Amino acid sequence: MFILSSLEDSVRVEPKDLSRPRLVAITSVIEQLMVDKVVADLGLVVTLYDVLSVESGYVHPSDGGARFLVRFRVVVFRPFPGEVIVARAKRASKEGVHASLGFFDDILIPEHYLPEPSFFNESESSWFWRYTDGEGSSNDMDIEFDKEIRFRVQSIKFHTAPTPDELRRLRERDPLIGTTDKPFSPMIVIGQINEEGLGPLSWWKDDESDSDESSDSGKESGSDDDDEEEEAAEAKND
Repeated sequence: MFILSSLEDSVRVEPKDLSRPRLVAITSVIEQLMVDKVVADLGLVVTLYDVLSVESGYVHPSDGGARFLVRFRVVVFRPFPGEVIVARAKRASKEGVHASLGFFDDILIPEHYLPEPSFFNESESSWFWRYTDGEGSSNDMDIEFDKEIRFRVQSIKFHTAPTPDELRRLRERDPLIGTTDKPFSPMIVIGQINEEGLGPLSWWKDDESDSDESSDSGKESGSDDDDEEEEAAEAKND
């Protein structure tokens, strides 16, 4: 889910910060520029890990700030395809189920990656899976909001920010694009829950409990068998 990545960049330190210790000033600039930002084709920068090297600074004409060539490492959120993650379902649309990890909200489980058959309840803006057991009885399994949901990462999509002209054309089709109701997402994690064991944790809670009980029962049974064998061995020796 998290990786350590090495980057190199030209870092500009403002004139007012040149009196500060060089490493402190450079670290502050890197954190402002990169932390909680998505780097294209890399992922979401969570924190600055360390600074590896700093080359001597130089000042451009008509620019009082100093620029340093800096090599540094950052902790990046970038899940790999096939990884299983537990998030929280936050909302739903006809597009699918939207989930969040708290620090990252752009997780989409598209409708074609939901269990079949799944249906969208327009009045409640929610999805549910119509589960049918071996006897033919069916039950509607809701995907509830603010509940934990286990999904498998299918892919990661990166998008470049649209230019003003591109944004204008996009808003002709959808006026909400680029607003707080439908903000631009530079990175989207695509997930799937159409496999056994995936989906809301409440769907599989009973199965997991039964599995734990069977495991505990097996341990107790094994312990009883060992005690009986020890008693038999002692009786034979006597």
